[in-house]
Amino acid sequence: MKRYKILITANHCAPGQGSEHGVGWNFFKRISEFHDVILICNEHDYIQGVIDYVNSEEGKKRNIKLFLIKQKIKYNKINRLFPFLYYKDYNKWQKNVFNLVKELINTEEIDIIHHITNITFREPGYLWKLNKPFLWGPIGVLGDEPIRFQSIYNWKEGIKNIIRRITCIYQLRYSKRIKDAANESVACICISKHIEKIVKNQLGAKKTYIIPETGAIITQTPPPPKRMENKPIQLLWSAGFDSRKGILFLIEALRIIKKENDINFNLILVGDGYERKKAINLCEKYSINYEYKGYVPYQEMPKLYYNSHFFFLLSLSDATTTTVFESLTNYCPVIAFNHLSFSEVVDDTCGKKIDLHTKRQISNDIAHYIRHYYYHEDERYLLALGARKKAENYSWERKIEQINNIYNSILN
Repeated sequence: MKRYKILITANHCAPGQGSEHGVGWNFFKRISEFHDVILICNEHDYIQGVIDYVNSEEGKKRNIKLFLIKQKIKYNKINRLFPFLYYKDYNKWQKNVFNLVKELINTEEIDIIHHITNITFREPGYLWKLNKPFLWGPIGVLGDEPIRFQSIYNWKEGIKNIIRRITCIYQLRYSKRIKDAANESVACICISKHIEKIVKNQLGAKKTYIIPETGAIITQTPPPPKRMENKPIQLLWSAGFDSRKGILFLIEALRIIKKENDINFNLILVGDGYERKKAINLCEKYSINYEYKGYVPYQEMPKLYYNSHFFFLLSLSDATTTTVFESLTNYCPVIAFNHLSFSEVVDDTCGKKIDLHTKRQISNDIAHYIRHYYYHEDERYLLALGARKKAENYSWERKIEQINNIYNSILN
């Protein structure tokens, strides 16, 4: 394979992290195996991990040049309520990146500019204006969660959700720069079929590919044993404790099960957030068997997935999420909403999907599946084996093959 010179912009990029940082890191690290890379990052709190890698023995074997540009405003709790402050500063960061790259192309041979993170469609930067092939993606679009579930948000999250929805609709329809970026891109990588339709039909992209923003890291792990009869079924939920992550749907389902008192289960809760106390108080109120683990380091999560019988992905607003592939990789079937990008990953071979009609229907359906698979371990175990197979189809190795094919198609 020919080795190209790829300039990557990854505002978020760090090893040992999930979300945007994990997206940037995994794309960058695997691309640098096959190509010479110029990496431009935000000088964020986790950047030392990137610097250490570039300076390590492995990093030195690869032809990597790292440039850091500081972004002043962080996406913290305050700016989640006023996201325009963050995006305004992020736009300044992109302008600084543009000025840097405009100088770099005078001294560096660059074959492709690849804009990776942040994955939001809202900010494509300005590098598409340069006379170089510009690849944009992965691209995600939020703001299309079901409006009928607006009532589950607290007032802060509810206001934020409405503002996000309005601004997303406005930008998709009227932002000339976003449409110009999509139109000038040699290709756009979309995280799902749903996003591809938006990027094609509303932004006018000429060429698109579908590749989720996250992938599975496959390790040599044997299948876990089957759950012994009458042993508790282990249920895992890991996310931020906020309204959109859906923890209250799961607790209500377990309340329904507890009323019948016919099966044994343990609920493992991982994460933190403003709804944590409410969730734990409800578990106590309904006498739900639970264990709250708080924040669990990224490297320790595989063991929790491996020892669990189902993982619950009940987010009303998200991209594909890292957790879906972490769970599948470790033989843990996923019960997810039939919504957003992860609904295109989860199917009947590796889990179950819950339609979104009413709050009561959601919790009843969750309770139904938990009870059914408690009594049908052989069926659940087939889902566990199918989860691993599904993960292999979305491995980072397979993903980088797709990226390399895109690079070749652009330059050949």
